[in-house]
Amino acid sequence: MSLLTGVRVLACEVGLAGPMCSRMLGDLGAEVIKIERPGHGDVTRGWDTAAKGLASGFVWVNRGKKSVAIDLRDDATRPAIEALVRASDVFLVNFSPGWAESVGLDEASVRALREDIVYTEISGYGAAGPYAEKNAYDLIVQGETGLISLTGTPEEPARISLPIVDIGAGTNAAVATLAALVRRMSTGEGESVSVAMFDSMIDWLGYYPHFWWHRGEAPTRWGLRHPMFVPYGPKKGADNRYFNLAVLSAEHWRVLCEDVIKRPDLFADDRYATLEGRAEHRDELEPELDRIFLGRGADSWLEDLEAAGIPCGLVREFPEVMEHPQLLEGGMISEVDSPAGAIPVIGSPILVGGERVEVGAVPGLGEHTHEVLKGLGVPEDVLAAIP
Repeated sequence: MSLLTGVRVLACEVGLAGPMCSRMLGDLGAEVIKIERPGHGDVTRGWDTAAKGLASGFVWVNRGKKSVAIDLRDDATRPAIEALVRASDVFLVNFSPGWAESVGLDEASVRALREDIVYTEISGYGAAGPYAEKNAYDLIVQGETGLISLTGTPEEPARISLPIVDIGAGTNAAVATLAALVRRMSTGEGESVSVAMFDSMIDWLGYYPHFWWHRGEAPTRWGLRHPMFVPYGPKKGADNRYFNLAVLSAEHWRVLCEDVIKRPDLFADDRYATLEGRAEHRDELEPELDRIFLGRGADSWLEDLEAAGIPCGLVREFPEVMEHPQLLEGGMISEVDSPAGAIPVIGSPILVGGERVEVGAVPGLGEHTHEVLKGLGVPEDVLAAIP
């Protein structure tokens, strides 16, 4: 089922954040027209050749879109650009600061062509403030927002390996765009939506600002451990396999001690009676738990943990993930068309009416240029100026 049938998104996007936003809208049924530079395309097209010669990043966030290759700085193509804007419900832009104004696609110019359009902009730091004119990349924002300082071991920080900033900002922009479209249904008015990568990650700092505001405590790096919960995280079994467990309540702590590890004395110890107490005394408690868990294999512990109702699971290596029974049986892997032929992709995580939404093909550079523009009635003389 396509929830956004009839919605057209015109995406002037590059990299991952903007394309993630439009991909989410496209997965939900919107028609996404992706504007690309003739002869070059989105920068992600050149990142690697992992997907049968196609770039993995481009395949990931650009499936289901129509690629229109057009030079936005060429005056001869202006009628085509204006036709695209007039026919679109959403205009999405995530280029560097000042780009939209330089090509005549700032909000005022776009809204002059279609008054009720939803103008969605993704930027690094927002439109105001001392960093507004700075370019931003995932790594840079991970550093500026403290994510790197929170990740890794006490000895060394680490970058979060996935482009979490792009994913978070793109997701926020998709949600805000959908809200603006809903509002337009009742008011008939367009809206401006702006999401900053910096703001998105500051929001994701979660509970840490409260420790700073109310206790003056700055977070430290805990590696695989949690600063507040003990036991929480991976433990190694006798077979050298790691498994996760999460003890977040007094009842979980009781059944772990009494029913799983058979150590009621730990549950009776006043030092470990509360979450804060266990965290305060982790240096005594965790080595003892590590010693206990080394007594049996991971599968044996998982069987008992599941029987006790304690959240748990294996710590899988990547090849194991790609063979995960839930992944294989859950319908998350789809096969789509692409310039390289049929290729597998991770599908949408969204189910509508009990059915997983279908995902579309990966477009070749400029594959839909003339098809889309002819459908909008762009004159032949204008089309002739577009390769």
